[in-house]
Order: sequence, then C-alpha cells, then structure tokens
Amino acid sequence: MIVDKTHSKKDILKLFKDHGVDLDNTISKSQLVSTIDEYMDDFKYDDKIKNKTELKTYLKTTSLKQRPNSFKKSEIMFKSKRLIKWGKNNYIFDGGTYMNGIKPYEDVMSIYMWGDLPSVRRACNYYNDSPYRKNHVNPIMTDEIREQIDNNRIIKQQVYNSLVITKAPADKPFVINFD
Repeated sequence: MIVDKTHSKKDILKLFKDHGVDLDNTISKSQLVSTIDEYMDDFKYDDKIKNKTELKTYLKTTSLKQRPNSFKKSEIMFKSKRLIKWGKNNYIFDGGTYMNGIKPYEDVMSIYMWGDLPSVRRACNYYNDSPYRKNHVNPIMTDEIREQIDNNRIIKQQVYNSLVITKAPADKPFVINFD
C-alpha cells in the first residue's frame, strides 16, 4: 500500500481509530504503512470515506493538514500579529504597522491557507472587518479543526442562569457596596 508522506503516523492512527480500528502505535510509520492492508477490511466506513477505494485514494493524496516548519511558522505568526494589531488600532495607517491598504491584503493572502492556527483565523476576521478590505478572505481549515470550533460554539451557546434573588429577613438586610 502506498501512503503519501504528508500523512503522519499520528494522523493515520487517528483516522483508523475514529473508524473503529485500533492500530499498534508502538511500531514505526513504515511498518504501520506496510501492515495497513490487513486492517482495511475492519474499517467502518461513513459519509466522508464510503468504501475501500476512497480510503486508498485518501491515503495516496496529500494530507490537508498542513504543518509549517519553524521558520515559516514564525513568519506566519508575525504577519498575523501585525494584522491583529492593525485591527485593534482601528485600521489606522501609520509607520508601525501598515502604510497603505495593499500590504494588509498581501499579508492576509499569504497566511489564509494556514487556517488551523488560531492567530491566522483571528487575523482573517480582523481583515474581513476592515473598511479597506478588497475581498472577503476565509481561512482554510481541516475538517477536524472545523468540528472542534463547531463543538466549542455549541458549548458556549448553552447558558445556565445562576442568579437567584431572595428576600432578606427584616432583621438581617442585604448590603451591597459598589466601589
């Protein structure tokens, strides 16, 4: 079986675990790839991967999960921070961040494909709220990150009221101080 080198061992283990197959995580990636054919019959297919041929094509294609090297990541983070700073300062052009509306567009277009990083998503949101934006830019995220964000959004929407107002007895009144 040929597996593209962009799939990490961790990604392969998680893919199979999510679909009901526990692989041995103590062996190396090359040993795992050589024994992967044995486990394909036990793989439980779903809407994303419907059959064995789709699983093989998924493993042969490059992984959507992108991992920048340390130099590239520091460059991405610098551009993200600069866009966020520009947004927090009400999109003012000065010598510290940007001089005109062209450079922010170039920066956001160079980082939007790294949408798995939270700073990139935040920088894209600030750019999209900018009065100087050229186009609406959506960061590219993997399905795994998108599911995590959706789950977090659902959790944040659940509100439990915890304020209880009781009547104080006449001999012990409530005293509230506002400093």
